Amino acid sequence: PGWQGKSRIAALRQSVVDGLTNSRAEGFRLEGFDGQPAGFKSMNPLIDLGVLQGMAEPLRKKASRVLLQRMPAVDIFMHFLDLRQQAYETAEMDSAMFLTPSEYAELVFSQIVLRLVKLAIACRTTPAPQKWIGSSIALGF
Repeated sequence: PGWQGKSRIAALRQSVVDGLTNSRAEGFRLEGFDGQPAGFKSMNPLIDLGVLQGMAEPLRKKASRVLLQRMPAVDIFMHFLDLRQQAYETAEMDSAMFLTPSEYAELVFSQIVLRLVKLAIACRTTPAPQKWIGSSIALGF
């Protein structure tokens, strides 16, 4: 076995994938996105190629995955914190008692950043070097 227990060809293929995704630029990539907001769901990665809805479903899924994997952090968090479609009716609620969607997103983002910083510090201060090959982190609220 070669690098990471993979064959030489598999390691080379992984290196090519990393080069085509956000992994090379920012050190991570988005693999999935549950509970996508309406604006994100409406994005069609094949529209520039003239592929219509319903045509070539496997191609659409692969293109959607590439779209996620190439997305920079600023776009990931923009879509992740998009609460514009959430119902908010100030007439029925006392606005002093409830957070607006924007205020709620701000608090969520603050907590996520704090926890990611703590995780990064914990990884950096581990006393012995670790053989971390890859890790997944799920974010949610």
